[in-house]
Amino acid sequence: MRCENCGNESPEGSKFCIKCGKEFQAPETAQCPHCGADIAPGTLFCPSCGKSIGAPEGSVGGGITGGTGGGATYEPLPPLSDPQAASYTSNIALDVVLSVITCGIYYFFWQARQFRAANHLLGQERYKFGLWFILTLVTCGLYNIYYEYFLAQGLTEAQEKHGRPKSKDLPVLSLVLTIIGLSVVADAIQQNEINKFFGK
Repeated sequence: MRCENCGNESPEGSKFCIKCGKEFQAPETAQCPHCGADIAPGTLFCPSCGKSIGAPEGSVGGGITGGTGGGATYEPLPPLSDPQAASYTSNIALDVVLSVITCGIYYFFWQARQFRAANHLLGQERYKFGLWFILTLVTCGLYNIYYEYFLAQGLTEAQEKHGRPKSKDLPVLSLVLTIIGLSVVADAIQQNEINKFFGK
């Protein structure tokens, strides 16, 4: 803990500065309106329940409003502000073309980028390119069927975490497309969902 008075570092949990004796002020906290957990001022998403702090109950991430015909519509959300956004987004048509003309070599690069994007959006290292690559080769591609479904599940979790409209059919759609040999199409759809996070 750093003392605002003298700048000296004191052990975590200290009530007073060990150099000048000034009392440390307890940090201001607020409460999540959804689950009641303590949150730091300026927090946009609750670390306990993942819901948007500024949104009313049931309208995670901004934006559920009444639509015409009794349905609910989502207000558009601003893209995530991220300096690394360019390393996660791409031109989908170019990805597909390059995957075809390189006989699948570029596809591996594309997959690695999608795994990095999903890990970044989820805030955890859930998808590992090396593991996917080895098991896909060993199983003659069968493991990729599962992984396409697994990746799509992660993207829907990321949508919920960041308060975006949830593509609940994405995992099943990705699974079906991969089973019938259209994994490139599944990846194109998944890349489109990733691009949406960053306003691309």
